[in-house]
Amino acid sequence: MSIKKAELHVHLEGTISPILAHKLAKRNHLTIPEGLISPDGQSYLSRDFLHFLQVYDTLAALIKTPQDYYDVTFDYLRTNALEDTIYVEMMYSPDHAEQSTGAPSIVNLQAIQQAIDDAEAQFNITGRIIITAVRHFGAEAAIRVAEEAAKESVPCATGFGLGGDEINFPPKLFTQAYQIAAQAGLYCTVHAGEFAPASGMIEAMENLPIQRIGHGVQAIHSADTIALLKERDIALEICPSSNITLGLFKNMNEHPFPKFLDAGVKVSVNSDDPPFMRTNLAQEYARVQEAYQYSDDTMKAITRMAIDCAFVDKQTKAALLSRI
Repeated sequence: MSIKKAELHVHLEGTISPILAHKLAKRNHLTIPEGLISPDGQSYLSRDFLHFLQVYDTLAALIKTPQDYYDVTFDYLRTNALEDTIYVEMMYSPDHAEQSTGAPSIVNLQAIQQAIDDAEAQFNITGRIIITAVRHFGAEAAIRVAEEAAKESVPCATGFGLGGDEINFPPKLFTQAYQIAAQAGLYCTVHAGEFAPASGMIEAMENLPIQRIGHGVQAIHSADTIALLKERDIALEICPSSNITLGLFKNMNEHPFPKFLDAGVKVSVNSDDPPFMRTNLAQEYARVQEAYQYSDDTMKAITRMAIDCAFVDKQTKAALLSRI
């Protein structure tokens, strides 16, 4: 029996498959540098985290038009629907999008909305977007992103988040941007506790109106952080293969996923940037189930937990839960 899956943490630009990358490059008269795609054509090659960021930017720069955003969104939702995924939240960065396409962000968002509508109609998968600011562009840029999202948006854009350099740009710098987003009715999440210590997660919980934290794996070193996560009912969006690929943990046995679940912290399973991590959501589910010897019922409970924490209205949530 197939397990229904849900994903809360994936970067839209980070979903571009090598096949789609070639299509976008050809359409936009661009060249993909040699040595970027693995010999088997399934993933991208990077030496370390800084090189990964460079490779990521190279691939994201292949997106030049709203039609490209449509294709990236539709391709990811279709591929996942065929592997029994019923819900996906994708992070979209207006700063990156406007730099790359030259089009106002709302035009790209309208194309993404159309792709989400078409994928739902054709493949019965629900998609939502988290408007994501970039830390290292600074607090003012994040405020602009939040104001834009509050002023002009599309129905699929239900969340606000923050990615980028968490070590040099701590959460409290972005308090105003988050206040604007929350007042506009957007649910909130933030990358924290990935490369920076758990103290950044506490700072985020105390200063930002968040319902979830992206990654958050450093909390395993801090009982106080785990206690606060539970007290505030804040969920962790965990990306096991991403954490291992980027050197945070050696393997699945060392990864803290089961310790969080055992401690009563809400968790979800996610792919982050799938072709960069040589994975996909179905593989992440399979790896978690195999590594920790979880039953199908436990995996379904993890999907339910993800839907419970999803950035959707009660009616949509109930409909999704009824499918698990």
